[in-house]
Amino acid sequence: MSLSTELEKDIESFVNQAMQAWNVPGLVLVVVKDDQVMISKGFGIREMGKPDLVDEHTLFAIGSNTKAFTATAIGLLVQDGKLAWDDPVSKHLPDFKMYDPHATDLLTVRDLLCHRSGLGTWAGDVLLYSDAPTAEIARRIRHLKPDFSFRGAYGYSNLMFIVAGEVIQVVSGMTWFEFVQQRIFEPLGMQDSLMGSGFLKSDTNVAVPHEDIKGKVQSIPYGKKKSNPRASGSILASVADISAWLKMQLNNGTLDGKRVINADIIAETHTPQTPIKLAAIEKELFPSRHFSAYGLGWFLSDIHGRFVVRHTGGVDGMLSSVVMIPEEQIGIAVFTNKLPNSAYIGIPQFITEKLLGVPAQDWVEIYSEVEKREGEENVVKAARSQAEKNAARVQDTQPSLALEKYAGAYENALLGGATIGLEGDALSGEAISKRGGFHIQLHVNESLSGTLEHWHYDSFVCKWDNPVLGESLIPFISDGQGEVAEFRVKIREDWIDPVEHVFRKIYRS
Repeated sequence: MSLSTELEKDIESFVNQAMQAWNVPGLVLVVVKDDQVMISKGFGIREMGKPDLVDEHTLFAIGSNTKAFTATAIGLLVQDGKLAWDDPVSKHLPDFKMYDPHATDLLTVRDLLCHRSGLGTWAGDVLLYSDAPTAEIARRIRHLKPDFSFRGAYGYSNLMFIVAGEVIQVVSGMTWFEFVQQRIFEPLGMQDSLMGSGFLKSDTNVAVPHEDIKGKVQSIPYGKKKSNPRASGSILASVADISAWLKMQLNNGTLDGKRVINADIIAETHTPQTPIKLAAIEKELFPSRHFSAYGLGWFLSDIHGRFVVRHTGGVDGMLSSVVMIPEEQIGIAVFTNKLPNSAYIGIPQFITEKLLGVPAQDWVEIYSEVEKREGEENVVKAARSQAEKNAARVQDTQPSLALEKYAGAYENALLGGATIGLEGDALSGEAISKRGGFHIQLHVNESLSGTLEHWHYDSFVCKWDNPVLGESLIPFISDGQGEVAEFRVKIREDWIDPVEHVFRKIYRS
């Protein structure tokens, strides 16, 4: 079976329209229907300003679409009889602790995979930048305060999936990425895909990430290469490979007649575990949707009366989407190398409607209108926030202490150390804006550095060296004895981490 020439042209035309609308340099698409690959194709270029074209073997970082691989890997260990979904995490990681002792006692392997640990969405995600071993990241989670009671609400947690990766290592005797490579990638014939950017070579067929920075699309480097990939979102995949993953999922664990994983394991990962309240925008865009939930590594919902298994992934400079409709044997994956864009979610919706035979909507127009509306609202909110911030700023103030009092070493139990450095004596203006002025370095990763400019009293604005991180207002707190006690910082709470991290001074210059 193959797509009609007319339908294939409609899909490709829509893909090109979406790429143009959101200025996406490169995109890959695969469509699986009835155990056949209908489309597997690349569009555009790997990097702006360079001629290399994207093809079906080009690697893209798939971000949180990694989570389904981690949940399936846990399922394989359940199948092997080496653990159970509802085993306490402490059975396999006896030293692991949550901030809440009650949660420590009750947390199960299942809880790790369905976002109900009590942690808030993205809480502590600055840790994902860490060069520390995953075991150390898991150990530090005990310092992260919950936002909800245990199992009391949905909160999307990357850190819990990192803990799941540690469980896989302890139980299997292999690292998370070795296990996924041997038990999933190899049986599926996924020969292109890699477990993280640390495995990239100079000649690898890989797309370069791009960000929209101050209205201009710019290529950005992959994050610092790590030798210990994260079970929450490290995989780089091609759509040539992901087609096998889709077919296996849709065929209840088999590929080309060969069983890779038991059907009951696939069914368990596709079973709702944590309810998610339908947002107003979701009700507006999908009036036929009745529920939303999280399974084990998958978002679950319905559309046009069909059950949908799906996920998205977002990492610096890349966005991806995977959508499956099991009863219709439909699987779709779209990977893009630009953030932000709505092509990665609009394209699967257009294709789904075409394949289901319902009227296909112009999702480029729909999402463009949503973005315009939300953009206008965000502009108003940002202007109001900036106006309030400016109004609250007290002009002509000075820090209460000499600048050298702020310099020195600081420590945070979750993120580790930080250094405030001082060169020169300017508080603002041209001198302080140079890298040699008053600056900050978080030790969690060398990329988390920036220049500090005085705002008012004992508060400073950090202009992060990485433009993706924007700016942060950092208040310093005095100990009342003529010394600095601590500073507080949030890092891109709208995208990276909503937690205000407190760093306490451990060395006074």
